Amino acid sequence: MDCLIRPRLIVVLIAAVASAGCDRRVDETVQKSVLPSDPPAVSVRVANIAEYRATLAKHRGKVILVDFWATWCPSCVEQFPHTVELHLKYAARGLVVVSVSLDEPDAEPQVREFLRRNGATFDNLLSEYGGGVKAIEAFGLSGAVPCYRVYDRSGELRHEFAVDPRAPRQFGPADIGAAVAELLE
Repeated sequence: MDCLIRPRLIVVLIAAVASAGCDRRVDETVQKSVLPSDPPAVSVRVANIAEYRATLAKHRGKVILVDFWATWCPSCVEQFPHTVELHLKYAARGLVVVSVSLDEPDAEPQVREFLRRNGATFDNLLSEYGGGVKAIEAFGLSGAVPCYRVYDRSGELRHEFAVDPRAPRQFGPADIGAAVAELLE
């Protein structure tokens, strides 16, 4: 938090000096160097099951949280900020997040915008199968999103959180966070 305050403080000080009648102009490059940089660009790529598995394999040795979601799913949209929060909180400790959108491939602009608004700077995939039966079968989903999978450092699936209308209690963000924290220890 201290890192975020200092650049703003410097900008406030520069503005105060300028408004106090100081004849010196502040060089634009100095202003840019003290302001926080733009957030990294968000990327999304259309992927099939082989590319999904390759993405998981490239992160072996880290704990991996996979979030299967879609922009048309209210629960997914509501819970996605928690996925981003986990990424920010635990990336330095070895967590990798992968999101897999089950939107149709031609919805890529809307998916990208949603990811950008949420600051999803991790690996983002868009199912080439869309969100139909083929996607459910290819990714081995129980049939409903949101669905979360947590893999340990050896690549073994250790936790899966999927909507089950027959279950009296559904999972929540705290359950996913606890599963991630457990595997990072």
